[in-house]
Amino acid sequence: MALPQKKVVAITSLGGLLEAYDFTVYAHMAAYISQVFFPASDTTGSLINTFITFAFGYISRPLGAIAFSHWGDRYSRKASFTVTILLMAISTLLIGLLPGYAQWGLLAPVLLALLRFLQGFSFAGELSGAFTYLYETVPARTQGFAVSILGAATLAGTLLGVSLHGLLVHLLTMEHMIDWGWRVPFILGGSLGAVSYVVRRRFVEPEAFRLLVTQGEVEKVPVLTLLKHYKSQIFTGLLLVMPVLVAVTVLVLFIPGYLTRLLDYPAREVALANGLSMFAGVPLCLLMGWLADRVDRRYLMLSASLLIVVMAWPLFDWYASGDANLLVTALIGAILWGSIDGISLLLLVSAFPTGIRFTGMACVYNIAAMIFAGFGPVISMGLIRVTHLQAAPAFYLMISGLAGCLGAMLISPEQRRSHPTFSDELEPTA
Repeated sequence: MALPQKKVVAITSLGGLLEAYDFTVYAHMAAYISQVFFPASDTTGSLINTFITFAFGYISRPLGAIAFSHWGDRYSRKASFTVTILLMAISTLLIGLLPGYAQWGLLAPVLLALLRFLQGFSFAGELSGAFTYLYETVPARTQGFAVSILGAATLAGTLLGVSLHGLLVHLLTMEHMIDWGWRVPFILGGSLGAVSYVVRRRFVEPEAFRLLVTQGEVEKVPVLTLLKHYKSQIFTGLLLVMPVLVAVTVLVLFIPGYLTRLLDYPAREVALANGLSMFAGVPLCLLMGWLADRVDRRYLMLSASLLIVVMAWPLFDWYASGDANLLVTALIGAILWGSIDGISLLLLVSAFPTGIRFTGMACVYNIAAMIFAGFGPVISMGLIRVTHLQAAPAFYLMISGLAGCLGAMLISPEQRRSHPTFSDELEPTA
């Protein structure tokens, strides 16, 4: 028997929470992982090596996107984004159990990189599949809010990682964190992975997709159809998701290592501030989704993107001064990434018709994630080294905000509407 829509939204969002927690907890533990797997006298160099391994989780995402989205658009939405959570759970658990450089030498960081690769491969199918499934399952009048719930859940997963990090830092000494404390979030996340798999077994295929299957109109090779007929949507989609990927990566995942290792802010204060930022950003994401069902979505995207452009430099200049009020900066960061997260992914998933929606969402989002988010910490550290400015990561944020503004100007008139009146299956226009 099919589950009620509210339960579908809740269960899908729970899976998104767990997946996001498993995938992003690596960044929260970067300062400790760098010392366990990449010991070096140069703190900056050790941290860069850690973030390069962090990028492996993004490099694999286009491959996972193609594999799982082909499965989802060709055969089954439900199955493709159900099995992914088990793959994520296994890789996350193994990271938590992996011996360090002192025990296994060079083999340890190599295996760490491979497990990050597997995390990214599975995460690519899970997140894109979940957004596609929800968008096709809920009524059109509530699509914006439903998609924002899933977006907020993924943020909550990151918040769970931040909160656990803060608790561990509060309870354990730095020596204990390096010795074994950093492993706790990975083991916990991997152990919880089976929960979402069990509850998703009662899902059914969305009606629009079932109709395509019944009529024999599914695409044989969805990715080829995407590349042949939807080039403009791909380009616009990359612009739309760049600001949210850069904002979340830089302002949430990169910040803990940046503040503690480079600017010498107290680890406990940083953990508390990062948790506050995540907590404040979640309701803002939901608010933007609620507004997206009621007002012109282009203006929402423009406003959120311009805010990033205007606020990025003052925020990082304050960080670099060494005297920043971390609680205030956390709230500023929450406004920046929370508002953009609530609208950009909705615009992306609505850009493609049912037959290739999973593929379009997965390929565009995960290619963008590999480029803009996967190398976000490395780019940020590189900007600092090249410019000799501790506030240099702001430049990366500002560029992403400008990209979001351009993407907002290029979206189709239909995507701007909160209640589309056009057919979902219209052929792409020139």
